[in-house]
Amino acid sequence: MRCSTHKFGGASVRDAEAIRRVASLLVDQLGPDEKAVVVVSAMGKTTNALEDVWRAEGARRKELWDATVAKHVAVAVELDVAGPLQARMAACWEEAIRAEASGDNNAAYDAFVAAGELASTTLVAGWLSKAGLPATWWDVRETLQTAGPHRAARVDEGTLNEAGASLRGRLSEPTGRQVVVTQGFIGRHSDGSTSTLGREGSDYSAALLAVAVGAQEVTIWKDVPGMMNADPKRHPEAVTVPRVDHGEALELSYYGASVIHPRTVKPLQQAGLALWVKSFVDPDGPATCIDAFPGLIPDVPMFIWRDDQMWLEVFTADGSFLAEDHLTTVFGALDESGIHVRLMQQSATHFGLLADRDEAKRTSLTSGLGRAFQVECTRDLVLLTVRHGSREDLERLTGGRTVQVEQRAGATWRRVLV
Repeated sequence: MRCSTHKFGGASVRDAEAIRRVASLLVDQLGPDEKAVVVVSAMGKTTNALEDVWRAEGARRKELWDATVAKHVAVAVELDVAGPLQARMAACWEEAIRAEASGDNNAAYDAFVAAGELASTTLVAGWLSKAGLPATWWDVRETLQTAGPHRAARVDEGTLNEAGASLRGRLSEPTGRQVVVTQGFIGRHSDGSTSTLGREGSDYSAALLAVAVGAQEVTIWKDVPGMMNADPKRHPEAVTVPRVDHGEALELSYYGASVIHPRTVKPLQQAGLALWVKSFVDPDGPATCIDAFPGLIPDVPMFIWRDDQMWLEVFTADGSFLAEDHLTTVFGALDESGIHVRLMQQSATHFGLLADRDEAKRTSLTSGLGRAFQVECTRDLVLLTVRHGSREDLERLTGGRTVQVEQRAGATWRRVLV
């Protein structure tokens, strides 16, 4: 029995017409007896809209929430699959309000934003069934049990086989296609509350679910033709890299390559699974296969830009030497805040790190460090990573800009730019 996992991002399900295209693509791609787990993100910019709901207060919050619900209902009506959509979103609202009343704002955030995935998957599952694919809706919180802080939860990857038993049972029909539509990005803590894996975490969800059900491969469907050596919006000359080794993909995702989530590759590498990155716009066009290709180096340099970065300079309040016990505190606070460190360096008295700008996480870090530390923040920075390139590439791309930090490690050059 062939089993595959497919992940569709927000752009691929942004409206009714896009959902119809997803159905057509799956009808063409799946074999006659293939079993598939289809992982779906929230529609379009829904997560951003739900973050606005979470930040709002009073009547304005309910107004924004109702507008988000209405948008999904309109798509459901167009697809004629209204069904349980409103009940699922109402449950998210109630969970979020309860969490906030208990004083846990991060749990409330997770409950609010989870509504996007729960809604989009309801729409997709309903339309797939109408399109002739035997599709059922699955609550991923029944499979992905999480721990750690809300907004940046962790999954114990060692328990995936056990966790996937129920989902494998759902895909156990001996003949014929079967599709299970489920959510990316979310899970469930042991206390029953909804958790999230961090922004853009749906790719990671797809990898975890592929391992949990014993899939043969994973396909992430994007609006670009596979993994490219640079962002084509910034580099019109960018080309698709057809094959990438698991280890190289790990490096690129760590450095900020936006095509895959940083945690996506490791569980697939350990399970020996291939990850395909394909375009839903041109399913038979250029694509990238990420698999075990030992020693393979891309034949073009890789350019990775990260805008809107913040540099955090951490030092002791009394100006003392930054010792190992201090660093234990620093890294513990980073973990609790959910900050993903993109670059770091240390001196005798200071520890510096670069991260995506997020004022809430910065505030959480400062609070977690306590009075023994101080934190200075520099905003509006840009990180450029050049991998398998040359100093000439680096100079050409950064000429005329002020370099705040430069690092080189093997085949990788990195510059933090003002």
